Amino acid sequence: MNRKLRYTINAVVSIALIATIIYMAGAGRVAEQLSRAIVPIFLLAVVIENFGVAVSAKKWQMLLKMKDMDVSFLTAWKYYYIGTFFNAFLPTSVGGDAVKAYSISKKLERREEAFSSVMMDRLTGLVAVLGIGSVSLVFGWNAIPGTALILCLPIFTLPIVLLAVIFKTEMVENVIRKPFFNRFGRVRDFVERVYDSFKEYGSLKRRMVPVVMLSLFYHLLLITNNYVLSISLGLEIPIHYFFIFIPVAEILVFLPVTVQGFGVREGTYVALFSSIGVGGAEAFALGFSDQIVKLMGNIIGGVVYLFHSIRD
Repeated sequence: MNRKLRYTINAVVSIALIATIIYMAGAGRVAEQLSRAIVPIFLLAVVIENFGVAVSAKKWQMLLKMKDMDVSFLTAWKYYYIGTFFNAFLPTSVGGDAVKAYSISKKLERREEAFSSVMMDRLTGLVAVLGIGSVSLVFGWNAIPGTALILCLPIFTLPIVLLAVIFKTEMVENVIRKPFFNRFGRVRDFVERVYDSFKEYGSLKRRMVPVVMLSLFYHLLLITNNYVLSISLGLEIPIHYFFIFIPVAEILVFLPVTVQGFGVREGTYVALFSSIGVGGAEAFALGFSDQIVKLMGNIIGGVVYLFHSIRD
């Protein structure tokens, strides 16, 4: 499929999902809920979000160093912000990763290692969010309504299946080496080298421990941030629900359905939080507020990208 057409479809799906959810929740009620936001608390969420970018950049710097790529924290931070900027235009919440990896690979001239470090950055995030969500679900099992469990349980199995396929089978290698991909020559060889570099992280288990710990810290910040946003909107939602529902939403926005998860995040919030008595408009406002906070990070990334382009 043509790339522009694919991005257009993702954008249309995002708009359609958001429009549908707003219509179902009631546009007036959504606008009223958003207007109640307490600005200082909302700005605190913006600060927490951007602190999370710094934490993620540090984690990525550590992954690059494990591949013998000596990058300063400020450099990793800069390229991480550039990635967040392009996330605003590309499918899924990880669309800017390819741009981030390509940009730093030009600086380091280590393309395979740069791309594999970004892949591992995302995979450790997936492991962290799965760990937090699964443990929270075990301890909060009795507090979660059946309708929410029906959604949570299959979503939490997706990362487990993915990890098993990557590290316990040769399925990916077999797909890459199929005769069909021979026609793509250099691209197939590049993908194979990136995947080989990615799997090398599996032999660095001890060095991966602090990386996973940072990833856990980042996702705890993410959960805390959503709770802060709920306070800003005047919602009274017990914090333990966030430790289960936010990981589900984060896993779903990995899917290449919409731009930066728009529509998917809000729809997931409505489906899950409404199961515990939160109104549809309030749940949508919470998810949309989180997207606004992320967009502010995108804007900062755009400024960083602008200065980076001027200097280069």
